[in-house]
Amino acid sequence: MSDPTTLREAIAAARAADPQLRRFGAARHRYALAPPIVDDAVLAGLPDDLAAFAREVGGGGAGPYYGCVQLNCAQSISGPGGHAWLPVAHLGCGYAAMVVLEGPARGQVWIDAHAIGVVAPMHPSFTAYYIDWIDRLAHARWPESFVPPGQCTLANALTGYLGYHEQRLGVPAGSLAGDALAEVLALLGPGSIEMIGGAPLFADGDFVDPCVRCLRMLDGLGLDPRVVKPGGLPIPDRP
Repeated sequence: MSDPTTLREAIAAARAADPQLRRFGAARHRYALAPPIVDDAVLAGLPDDLAAFAREVGGGGAGPYYGCVQLNCAQSISGPGGHAWLPVAHLGCGYAAMVVLEGPARGQVWIDAHAIGVVAPMHPSFTAYYIDWIDRLAHARWPESFVPPGQCTLANALTGYLGYHEQRLGVPAGSLAGDALAEVLALLGPGSIEMIGGAPLFADGDFVDPCVRCLRMLDGLGLDPRVVKPGGLPIPDRP
């Protein structure tokens, strides 16, 4: 793990550079770290770098994507091969960043987006995962999405929405553009689109915030991200 003081200073610098919390996920974690975890029973079994982070930096809060979940409340699940995985962050759209606790991939961080058939490595360690976030903040770069284009429910919902209006207007599929496209998109008010999540971080039916891929799509269309109904907290972060 990187030096705890250096990490805290980097987080403080990121907070100072983003006072309006406009970077991805910042409005959720607000660059605030949860208190460190001092209970060795909670840290037992964690990869060394994750355990050191939780003990010396913070037990959750400020971190990649929508922030690190409260690690003392996170529950491990059975991942591929029957090995234990621990969810450490919500990536958006209900997808989770998982730290592998057992097997040959122990310590690696994987994306669990099984709802769209994506379960794959993200980073070789929690340290690499966290430092990548710091580096992208420092250079004003979006987080990596790790999700193929067009796979999320938001993309499918917008495709269906635009298809309906193309039929209504009598224009060929995929041809809506210019002022006509802008007028149709302007009909989408705050909370018009609801996104639903599920395990491992949410209960079935919970509303969730969009992933990087979806938020960038909204940005490209000139849509206010508030067209998506605000999501709730992951289960480990709930009071």
